[in-house]
Amino acid sequence: MVTVHKKNRRLKIGATILAIGALGLSAASVAIFVQGPDITTVIGRLLSAGALANLSLSFMWALVAIFPLRRGEKWAFWAYCIPIPLYGIPMLVLDATNVEKSELLSTIAPQAIGLLIALFGLVLVAPSVFTTEPKEP
Repeated sequence: MVTVHKKNRRLKIGATILAIGALGLSAASVAIFVQGPDITTVIGRLLSAGALANLSLSFMWALVAIFPLRRGEKWAFWAYCIPIPLYGIPMLVLDATNVEKSELLSTIAPQAIGLLIALFGLVLVAPSVFTTEPKEP
């Protein structure tokens, strides 16, 4: 039987991994802003909007991991999962099918690593979130 201490430790480690992974997502936004998109063009404004949306998601995701998920709240587990199929996987597919071959590895590798980190963190926290401790008689 897993002790409460071990369960809490797994939950805290997993949530911390998820928060770090979420903040890592903000690197894409930084990379876009470093290039200095020309906001006087439609493409520049769209790049800026995408970077800001990505940055917002990154911070919200990290907050979900740090606070409610770390406490073991089930809704937070599912809230953390939602952006993966709605944002993470589609962006991976879009980049894999549209980025020049010379830049494919440098574009895809961070995304794939980020998804693997999220999967690892979710696997760590899931048992703590979805199992209940037996009540004392």
